[in-house]
Amino acid sequence: QRVIAEMAFNLGIKGLMDFKDMWKAIENKDWNGAAEEMSDSLWAKQVGQRAVRLIKNMRLGMDTIQKSV
Repeated sequence: QRVIAEMAFNLGIKGLMDFKDMWKAIENKDWNGAAEEMSDSLWAKQVGQRAVRLIKNMRLGMDTIQKSV
């Protein structure tokens, strides 16, 4: 949920809803698939390290955002 909240902050709700294949993967609890959809996006290229962190957390299916130390 926190990954989605951060993406919504960056993209807005409309932009976030455009990630249709990511949403399908989330519905199936396919965290790797959702992470792949995130990484194959313009958003990932634009936000850089934030995307890397969020993609990692999505892949792990984590409830909390893990920050690099």
